[in-house]
Amino acid sequence: MATARDFEGPAYQRIAAEWAELIDTGKLADGDRLPTRPELEDRYGVSRQVIRDALALLHQEGYLRSFAAKGTFVHRLPCLDLPMYVLEAQDRAGDSFIAAVEAQGHRAAQRITVETARPSDDIMAALGLSTTDLVTIRRRVRTVDDIPYAIADSYYPQELVAGTAIADPADIKTGARHVLADVGHEMVSHHDAITARRPHRREMRDLDIAPAVAVIEHARTSSTGDGTPVRYMLSILPSDRWRLTYQVSK
Repeated sequence: MATARDFEGPAYQRIAAEWAELIDTGKLADGDRLPTRPELEDRYGVSRQVIRDALALLHQEGYLRSFAAKGTFVHRLPCLDLPMYVLEAQDRAGDSFIAAVEAQGHRAAQRITVETARPSDDIMAALGLSTTDLVTIRRRVRTVDDIPYAIADSYYPQELVAGTAIADPADIKTGARHVLADVGHEMVSHHDAITARRPHRREMRDLDIAPAVAVIEHARTSSTGDGTPVRYMLSILPSDRWRLTYQVSK
């Protein structure tokens, strides 16, 4: 029988990698119960500390959850497609994010707050603003089946959206892209920057994710036909819950 000692590298990392692969490939599903620690010690021929370290690593990476007197269970939420190429389509009515989630058989909603603030240096640069300008920020925590799945913060030049539905924390049934179009600032081009990183404190709290779950940081700067940037949207997506999809045409 192969044991963790047959693998290269620390035994606890190899054991954790084996169980992560079983979960990632769907051989173990959300809610499946893991063997007990003594059973794992016997299976791999290692000490209690090695098994403890392996399970701790899987917990930190969001693969497992444990419950007192019940055991340790697989924690794996549905991974959904986020079609980045249709989120800005003007021929689609309503919120594109909600439509994309519902098309995959899930319920979507969002909690929205709106604030006015001085832009940070990166927001200022993205929107071509000066140090005296303000931005209107629509902060959203987006949920799927009542579970937080994404953070999406959209920044607009304050003078551009003052008095519009974008400055109101209510849900915009038509979608913010249509509001901009109605006031003469239709978004026709988008520049994306995608980064993978560790979650920040607010993201761990708002998304209820483990500290070692990587997040996808998706930054999109949207501009009008004459190249004027009118929105900077920063989305934070837990990497175990989303697959970004694109369609590129000539």
